[in-house]
Amino acid sequence: MIRSDCVHFKGETPCAFKRLCDGCPHVRPFGRKILLIKRAAMGDVLRTTALLPGLKRKYPDGSIFWVVDEESVDLLRTNPLVDRIIPFTAEHLLQLAAERFEALICLDKDRGATALAANVEARAKFGFGMNEHGNLVVLNPAAEYALRLGIDDDLKFRRNTKTYQEIIAEAAEVGYRDDPYIFTLTDADRREATEFFRKRRGAKRPRIGLNTGAGSKFETKQWPAAHYRKLIRSLVRDLGADVYLLGGGRERALNKSLEKAAAGRVFNTGNDHSLRQFAGFVEAMDLVVSSDTLGMHIAIALAKPVVALFGPTCPQEITLYGRGAKLFAGVPCSPCYKQTCADMACMSDITPAQVFAEVRKAL
Repeated sequence: MIRSDCVHFKGETPCAFKRLCDGCPHVRPFGRKILLIKRAAMGDVLRTTALLPGLKRKYPDGSIFWVVDEESVDLLRTNPLVDRIIPFTAEHLLQLAAERFEALICLDKDRGATALAANVEARAKFGFGMNEHGNLVVLNPAAEYALRLGIDDDLKFRRNTKTYQEIIAEAAEVGYRDDPYIFTLTDADRREATEFFRKRRGAKRPRIGLNTGAGSKFETKQWPAAHYRKLIRSLVRDLGADVYLLGGGRERALNKSLEKAAAGRVFNTGNDHSLRQFAGFVEAMDLVVSSDTLGMHIAIALAKPVVALFGPTCPQEITLYGRGAKLFAGVPCSPCYKQTCADMACMSDITPAQVFAEVRKAL
């Protein structure tokens, strides 16, 4: 008997266990199918994994399907609570038109995601959808607070005290229990970092990772290079730490200049790693300093102490789970969510001395 209702069934090729269905001990029916739509951004995709334990509690026999942009697939690839990853492509969206779900949760507000939420068949729907006018609507009353955060700056910037995890749990009608992110690495993901540190054996000193970038969307999240240089001097001289520079291709010139300006014990981890290789380096740190970026979320997901620097975005929506500290200068114009700014006082007003003090306390 062929079990096309099994989560491992592929049809066109053998399943991962290379077994025929008859007598297979790995057969697991889908049960109630839950569709989660959270495409972007990458940091938001990662922190949305904190919703998964609550979904499993609400639907203990459920299988979770996650619609996500292709660039974020690697964030979910080894997640033990995600049964099927569905890239947001035309081919996969046609597949969804043929499926039926027990519940659908859409946490994106863009037209592609909300149109999908409106058209996929599900017994119950939560979060955001699209009405007959092509406009954003809530699919359930509990999602209205999350909708209002997008249209009411006073609520989002000044009055809201809820974290992102609390907000999405409320919208999805899943009980909030301060669940952590779910992000697991394999030995292959760690291999490059393992080899990097094997070559640099020495005295056991604190490993401080500086995630120096600001991402591609908000250059206003960038902490000044001069501040990083001062912080590095304090970390090496006063804390006896080894400093590791983290970043991607955008940070190549900055990290090279920081390494060159430092007086030893500052190491550039490289700028050409895959996403999961980068995470392997983050996992090897004792603490990470970062602005509000994907690197910060990866550090949180890997349970690293984090000193997080906030300027144009809202620190109250981020939880560090009791590890580390959030620094926010609180200048009158922030948070603003502007992508560019001629002043950027919100970031430059966070001093190296403040960051160093929080690093010392968190270690």
